[in-house]
Amino acid sequence: MSEQTSTTAALDSPRAWLVVVGAFFVAFVGFGVTYTFGVFLRPIGTSFSASHATMTTLFSTLSVLSFFLAPLTGELADRIGPRYVIAAGARLLGAGLLFSARVHAFPLLFVTYGGLIGAAVACLYVPAIAAVGEWFKSYRDIALGIAISGIGCGTLVAAPLAAHLTSHLGWRTAFEVFGWGSTAILLACAALITQPPRLREKSSANVLAMMRTKTFLHLYVALILCGAAIYIAFVFITPIAMDFRATHVAGAALIGYIGAASVVGRLGLNALAPRFGLMAMYKASYWILLASCAFWLVTNSYPMLVIFSIVMGVGYGGIAAMTPAVAAQRFGIEGLGELLGFLMTAFGVACLVGPPAAGIMADTTHDFRWPIFIAAASAVMALLAVSTVGTTRGYVATEAQAD
Repeated sequence: MSEQTSTTAALDSPRAWLVVVGAFFVAFVGFGVTYTFGVFLRPIGTSFSASHATMTTLFSTLSVLSFFLAPLTGELADRIGPRYVIAAGARLLGAGLLFSARVHAFPLLFVTYGGLIGAAVACLYVPAIAAVGEWFKSYRDIALGIAISGIGCGTLVAAPLAAHLTSHLGWRTAFEVFGWGSTAILLACAALITQPPRLREKSSANVLAMMRTKTFLHLYVALILCGAAIYIAFVFITPIAMDFRATHVAGAALIGYIGAASVVGRLGLNALAPRFGLMAMYKASYWILLASCAFWLVTNSYPMLVIFSIVMGVGYGGIAAMTPAVAAQRFGIEGLGELLGFLMTAFGVACLVGPPAAGIMADTTHDFRWPIFIAAASAVMALLAVSTVGTTRGYVATEAQAD
C-alpha cells in the first residue's frame, strides 16, 4: 500500500471524508473491543479465580500501555504516515485476542491481553484521529466528532455481542470471533487513512513547548480525573447491575447504553460548539459527567442504572469528541499526532489509578458503593481543573499551524 496521495487532494475534500470513514471504524473496533472488558470481568475472573483488584489491574495494564505508547505512535505516524502504523495495530489487536483465547495461566494475560492489545490501541486511535484533524480546516470539528463517535457506536455493538457470545460459547470463543473480525476491518481502514500532502514535510512544531503551558497542564489533569470516573464505570457497571439481579447480557447492555449516548454527546454537543463556543460546550460536558456521577450515588435499581449510563455517555462523548478539537484550536495542527499522544497519556494515568483503587476498596469492604464514591469525587475535581482552561493561552500557534 502506497502512502502517497495526489498533491491536488484538498482539505475538506471527498478524499478527506474517506479518512473520516476509516478513522470512524478504527475507533469503532479499537474501543469496541477494549471497552467490553467489564463484560468479561467475571467470566475471566471465575476461570482463573482472580479477584476484582487483580482483574482491574489487567485492564489498567492494557489502558496504560495504549495511552503511554501513544506519543511514540503519534510521532511515528507524523513521520511515516498513519497507514502503516494502523496496519501494525490491526495485526497486534488480532494477535492479542487470539493468543488470549488460548491462555491457561493468568499471568500470561498481562502479555497477550494487556500488552499486545494495549500496544494495538496505541497504534490505532491517535494516528487515525490526528489524520482527521490534519485533513480538515473548515469542517474539522464536525469531522472529528463523526470519527470519534465510532467509539460509542463500537461500544453499543460490541458489548451486547460480547455478552451474547460469552453466554452461549464462552469468553474464549468470543475473543476468537473478535480477533479475526477486528483484524479484517482494521486492515481495510488502514487503506483509507493517509496524511494530506502538505504535511509530508517534517513538522516544525515545538511539542515540548506546547506541553509546558498552563493550558496543556490543566487539560491533562482534567482528563486524568474524568478518565478515572469513566473507566470505573466501564469496569464496574456490569457487576453492579448483576448485584441488582440483572442478567449478564442486561448488565453488558449498560456499557452499550453508555456508548450509544456518547454518540449523542460527540455529535450533539459538538454541533452546538459553533453557536456557544467550543470551550463552553467542552466544559458543559464535564458538568454532565458530574451530574451522572451524582445520580449514580443514589441508584438502587437497574432502571436507574440505565438513566445513569445514558447521562454519563452524553458527558463522556462530549469530552472525547472535543478534546482533539480543543487541542487543535489551542495549539494548531502541526505535530498534532504527537501532542495528542502525550495528552492521551492522561487516560493511562486514570486507568492506572482509578479502577485498581476502586477494585481494592470493593474487595476490602465488599461494598460496590466505593467505586461510585471514587468516580464522583474524580468528576468533581475534573470540573474544577477544566474550569481554568481557556482563561490563559500560554502558547500561540503560528498562522500556518492554526490552519
